[in-house]
Amino acid sequence: MLMTAPAQEILETTRKVSKIVATREKREDMPVSLLSVIPPSAFEGEHLERLVQKMVKKRGFIRKRSREDVVLRGIVWMPYYRMQYAYSRSREDLIQSCGKTGRGETALNAMFCGCAGNECDLSMLFRPNYLKRKMVAYSPRSDEIIGPAFDVDFDGVLSRVLKRLNEVKGEFRELRSTLNKDYVRIRRFSVILPARGKLKGTEERSAKMGKLNALKNIFSMCLNLGEDAESIEVRRNNIFYYPTLVAALKQKEHGEAERFFIIDLVKRGLISKAFSLEVALTKLCSKNDACREVLAKSVTSLD
Repeated sequence: MLMTAPAQEILETTRKVSKIVATREKREDMPVSLLSVIPPSAFEGEHLERLVQKMVKKRGFIRKRSREDVVLRGIVWMPYYRMQYAYSRSREDLIQSCGKTGRGETALNAMFCGCAGNECDLSMLFRPNYLKRKMVAYSPRSDEIIGPAFDVDFDGVLSRVLKRLNEVKGEFRELRSTLNKDYVRIRRFSVILPARGKLKGTEERSAKMGKLNALKNIFSMCLNLGEDAESIEVRRNNIFYYPTLVAALKQKEHGEAERFFIIDLVKRGLISKAFSLEVALTKLCSKNDACREVLAKSVTSLD
């Protein structure tokens, strides 16, 4: 994915890391206070063990015999920043009054936000849907890992995501206007020459419009924002933790862990709820060396 200037600004902001907090070493030196967590679904160790083995053996649509061993597994409490913000509505908002202030909130993974390689990686770290879940106070056990949290410039990150969103919206509106004119011309031509077909470039513009619409939806989801806004400011922030099971895998002929599975410990599903792979974070740790290193240092601390 090509890097744009706004995307680079987002990444520069997320990489302004001053220190890692809530490390496992700190836990060993002093008692841990109660954490605000989303509680996991009820589970038994044997159930999760079968799930891990099932995922290890899976290869696309065909399951083959595994050539990997699960060398480590542990419960990791993934840290997320809850960011409550205020925003001013833009002149593009046809429903609300321009300049009036609105409020919203979103959540960003605090463990990997300093390692995002591009704007696609960064967008995979937002989880505003987690804010809908009930949170409780919890004191982690000694065999559970509290994921490290990177310091982030909250205003900088959200402002640059909003800037990118507004740029995409602008391109989308311009292209939609051009396509509407194309379709008017096509209808006129079809009356005279029915076999003329589409105008040159219409299909390409239509495909680009689809991509822009997808980007618009992604950035809107990241901010958890359904209105047009011109500025954004974080008023409050705090950390909560989400339960995951991390399994470290290695090739049978090698000694070190080479990849990781991250399993969501909150059951999902409309009819039959079940545990599932956290696909986005697992893929991110697979392709991003910095994210994989952060996770490896956390998990191997149990070894």
